[in-house]
Amino acid sequence: MDSKVLIKPEEAADPGAATTPAGGREEMWLVERAREGSTEAFGQLVDRYHRRVYGVVYRMCGPDDAEDLTQEIFLKALAALRSFQFQGTASFRTWLYRIAVNASINELRRRKRRRVVEGPSLDTPVATDDGSMERDLADEPGHEPDAEAERNETQQTVRAVLARMRPQHRLVLALVDLEGMEYREAASILRCPLGTLKSRVARAREAFAREYERYQKQQREEGEERRQGAAAGQAAR
Repeated sequence: MDSKVLIKPEEAADPGAATTPAGGREEMWLVERAREGSTEAFGQLVDRYHRRVYGVVYRMCGPDDAEDLTQEIFLKALAALRSFQFQGTASFRTWLYRIAVNASINELRRRKRRRVVEGPSLDTPVATDDGSMERDLADEPGHEPDAEAERNETQQTVRAVLARMRPQHRLVLALVDLEGMEYREAASILRCPLGTLKSRVARAREAFAREYERYQKQQREEGEERRQGAAAGQAAR
């Protein structure tokens, strides 16, 4: 089946669709309808979670192929949907995030193996979007030019710092700090005890602070080198 049709179904109503229930049971209803083969119901689930899943992929793996990997994650979710069982109101989201996390980790491993064979790339993309100050991935319209430039600079800095970090640290920061997920749900996604998750987050935040200081120092040194090079060029003329 064509993934674009699957992920973005037409707006026409499903002839066999029932009335959508109101309240907290709506998601359970959509999942059950999707399990029965309703592409419209599955499309509504995709619309509900696409941005968040894309955010995890983008922050873990960077912009290259982020949309393709997101599509792949939803296709994997659809294929596995018949084996899904509700175990609480947040269980579908937890289950979907777990698929996204595993797919992102597998992609990072694949890239690592490829780098071993091909050697490092000089233009390797940054690995994550800024979420500590801005959680939205797309630029919002209406920003003043100066504010927009400052926001872009902040995002670039955070992306560069997170790209230096271990994937394990990047992952817990993406879930807890960037996605705003509760500790308990993040621990469920990663299948680790709550205390272990909290320790990982604390270590990841400390690692981010250290890498941020190193990055700032490197930027200052490189800036000074550029200024000295420019001054030497002017003097030689």
